[in-house]
Amino acid sequence: MLNYRLIGSGPPLLLIHGFGVSFQIWRELAPLLAQHFRLILVELPGHGDSAPPPPGQSYTETAVAAIESVRQKLGIPKWAVLAYSIGTGVAVAYNAAHPDCISTLVFVCPPLLKGWRWWNLRSLFWIDNRQPAISDWLLSGWRIYGLVALIGFNGRPVPLAREWVEEIVRQPTPVLKASLREFLPAKQLLAGTNERWLLICGTRDLVSTRPPRQGVAVTFFAGDHSGPVRMAGPIAEKVIKFLTQ
Repeated sequence: MLNYRLIGSGPPLLLIHGFGVSFQIWRELAPLLAQHFRLILVELPGHGDSAPPPPGQSYTETAVAAIESVRQKLGIPKWAVLAYSIGTGVAVAYNAAHPDCISTLVFVCPPLLKGWRWWNLRSLFWIDNRQPAISDWLLSGWRIYGLVALIGFNGRPVPLAREWVEEIVRQPTPVLKASLREFLPAKQLLAGTNERWLLICGTRDLVSTRPPRQGVAVTFFAGDHSGPVRMAGPIAEKVIKFLTQ
């Protein structure tokens, strides 16, 4: 069972966090959404107080099964799902496995990796398969700080980057690797898009590159990949409008 929190009242809305961060990513956004929805905040496997996946088991499959266990425990027939960053991959897998349990999907800062960005990520997995100590080194110290500052804040050394790094390095390295390894390229991530999906992308987000213009609702906020914290107000307005229309 995943560790989870319940906040607010109203129609149920599941919140799925991104890479290496958990409840803290929602600290600005959750209070705004809780005025309209019953929020279910989960910590994915291996994050915070949630147990890691069993050895040799798919990270995504474990996450999907654990999320479904939470839904059944709470007796929720159907919920909307809001996922941030690479949490969108888990949301897509959950939607594929349990389509009748989801009313709407909202992706905030979805990493739409294409071209050289995607192949750069895949090259890290190639290295990890042959020299795992190197990828362990890359996910520690100033290297992980540089990665977070680049992806989350476009290279700007803001205090929030240090805070995120401190939370990320508390998660087990194998869990961080597993969550990245099973992430989908943009084409697969968006393969099932329809009118029930909303993409909320930052105009300066380095990883939400070139979202589709057809087949799915897309809206933008003026910010980078740290949107749920630094642009919570505009994002909340877009989420509330889409889910209550």
